Amino acid sequence: MNNNPHDDWEELFGQLLADTAANDEHRERLRIQFLKACEDGPAPSSQRSEIREIGRFLMKYKAPHWTVATLLVACVVWLSQSTTTQVFALDEVVANLVKARTARYDMTVTVAGQPTIKAKAYFLAPSHFRQEMDNGYVNIADWKARRMVGLDSMNKMATVITMVNLPADPDGERQKNQFEMIRDRLQQVVGDQEAKVESLGEKQLDGRTVVGFRLATRPMPMTVWADPKTKFPIRIDAVMVGPPRTEVVMSNYEFDVELDKSKFSTEVPDGYTITKTEIDASTPTEKDFIAALRICGKETGGFLKGVDPVAVAAFSGAYMAKQGITKDKPPTAEQMQQIVKVSRGFQFAMSLSPETDAHYAGADAKPGDSARAVFWYQPEKSKKYRVVYADFSVKELAAAPQIEGAIKITP
Repeated sequence: MNNNPHDDWEELFGQLLADTAANDEHRERLRIQFLKACEDGPAPSSQRSEIREIGRFLMKYKAPHWTVATLLVACVVWLSQSTTTQVFALDEVVANLVKARTARYDMTVTVAGQPTIKAKAYFLAPSHFRQEMDNGYVNIADWKARRMVGLDSMNKMATVITMVNLPADPDGERQKNQFEMIRDRLQQVVGDQEAKVESLGEKQLDGRTVVGFRLATRPMPMTVWADPKTKFPIRIDAVMVGPPRTEVVMSNYEFDVELDKSKFSTEVPDGYTITKTEIDASTPTEKDFIAALRICGKETGGFLKGVDPVAVAAFSGAYMAKQGITKDKPPTAEQMQQIVKVSRGFQFAMSLSPETDAHYAGADAKPGDSARAVFWYQPEKSKKYRVVYADFSVKELAAAPQIEGAIKITP
């Protein structure tokens, strides 16, 4: 069996009943015109290469003008039919995403070991975001107003969160909601010459033709499937490797649709019991992390198995049970702050870059043990490790502790 497709072309054209009387000058002129057309044409680079190869074989067999033209037309038609993907780049998709004033889409979030969460999401420019969970819970955020509201319609309970010390974006504006963060992350990637963007070609997705792009970027690889006609996203898959591994799927996108502005109000409806709290949104520090460890030690008598969102959820559940918090007895602002402080402190560990070699080893440690390291990392531009012990003290060491079962933290 011939494994070289070029040999197949040679055999095919060698059997043509072609008039070889065409003069050399005509053939050369035709060859130059053909190759130039291939270089300048709108076809994908791989397709242009294939057409050029066909043309070279035709010229080799000295076929007359009418034969060359006929065969080239047939070959180009065949290639265009076998490669139906419309040619466009990821930056066109992102440009359309940036211009969108509203969006509506489905979300599924799957955290390893946890039930999948489903929600309907809505974005209203410039800063409003709404999520409707499948369990009836609703989150509404207005980042410009620095205010978030969580509504439990079944139990008529509301949580109002005000963000304080909110860091501005590099452009001096404001923090951004989930829709904007995904959009801006894509914008960063297409503007980065070093970013790895792989074209996945086309496939059928829910009965429609889509074109895919894979972004192998840390800390959140993404795959974008777009409509080749509108050049708008149809689906975006994002993966946070963890631990825990978290998969987010955003699908069934609709852009620039009419949305009811009243649905984005952060005012609590009448009849709800309200719990208010503030969240310090400044960048978490090592001090915040140690404060979180102290709270866990005091409230649970030990350290958590990890410092990821799953661990925070485990702490929250245990803490609420201990405090007697139920659907009929909402948490106080002080109790909410305890949960918020643990989440904020652990964010410090989860936000460290891979180069810091951060590890957590507190699962079986006992609070107060001054000889037991529970966390360590190597700050950027430092030759030493910062090591946090079970008595909440901190030392600097030339080498990382060696503790069996230590978990390497992946941002």
